[in-house]
Amino acid sequence: MTDSISCEGRTLLKSFVAASAQRGESVHVLSFDIPEEEFKAGFSAAVTSQLLYHDGFRDPLGWTGQGGGLALGDFASSELVARLAAATRGPSTVVLDSLSWLLLRLPFPLVCQVLAQLPRRAKVAGLKITRIVALLHGDLHQLGQLEALHTLARVVVKVAPAPEAVPGGDGAARVAATLHKKRGGKVMQKREYFAVLPNWVLKCLGELLEDGLPGEEDAQVPATADPAANLTFNLRLSEAERRAKEAVPLPYQFSEEKKSSLLQTSTSLGKIYYEPDAADDIDEEDPDDDLDV
Repeated sequence: MTDSISCEGRTLLKSFVAASAQRGESVHVLSFDIPEEEFKAGFSAAVTSQLLYHDGFRDPLGWTGQGGGLALGDFASSELVARLAAATRGPSTVVLDSLSWLLLRLPFPLVCQVLAQLPRRAKVAGLKITRIVALLHGDLHQLGQLEALHTLARVVVKVAPAPEAVPGGDGAARVAATLHKKRGGKVMQKREYFAVLPNWVLKCLGELLEDGLPGEEDAQVPATADPAANLTFNLRLSEAERRAKEAVPLPYQFSEEKKSSLLQTSTSLGKIYYEPDAADDIDEEDPDDDLDV
């Protein structure tokens, strides 16, 4: 998830955390930007009980020597798997707040390698990571780095401020541009308005229309285009034409004589039934009259 100085994304990140906790998942928070008290502020007791906080804000460089926190040198796939597996209960979500802090202090290829290796190494260790959610401050990085990171993610969300005319209810309305790469190879993109309500409840306000306003949920679906309209020929039948068409016998319909013969008990003698078409010219005196000899 990418934010900017014009629109912060931590509010949306915390709504994802609350949703994962409410699903019963363990949520590992690797926090570097803000202290633990600030991150947990506003969460209910039920959500907080599901959080496993790894403090990288208090002593990120390990200068105090107190231990227990998350240091910069601990950002390696093997170290993280050992740390996560020691406290995980069932499926888990890993949250990075924020990935920008790491990218500004570690080599860019190293960070990408850790993100790519972490799910596979966790699976080998018996740890099920359902998703990795990372907050990225887009203003702090070059466009090439952002595009490279987006290739590692299946879902990319970029948040931006919404116009003042869009009502957000109890929360401020914002815009989310979502890129979703599905497992089958299909890519879906959409832009929609959203708001984060109290208790970190995410509310979708509708997709963006051409006028920049959200569409109404109860808006009528536009009528399907008529393929027979504006043609130089007529594809429809009049009532008289329809009745004439229905009166024509179908070629697979049997006559009464043939039906009765098929229902009779079969005998050793075979019969051939010929039903002439309407256009057949039958002349009993000269059956070959229609031949050109």
